[in-house]
Amino acid sequence: MRLAFVIRLGNDTRPADGEFEGWVQEVDTCCEERFRSTEELLNFLGERFDLLMVSGGKGRPSDSGPAPIKKNSRKRRGLP
Repeated sequence: MRLAFVIRLGNDTRPADGEFEGWVQEVDTCCEERFRSTEELLNFLGERFDLLMVSGGKGRPSDSGPAPIKKNSRKRRGLP
């Protein structure tokens, strides 16, 4: 699951003040990092995104969702 993250917020997080601290983990690689500011969190997320884009042929992040459901192109016998 590319570009999926688990974010655990710590006790010192104060959203009203725009202060976030805790841990972030990339699900696919289990790469984890402690962040003590919103800037550190965003830097980690940006680095992981950049690594995915650079790693050969992984595709765009929007391609990481489930494959579209294909309708059966063959007609079933006996059904209209």
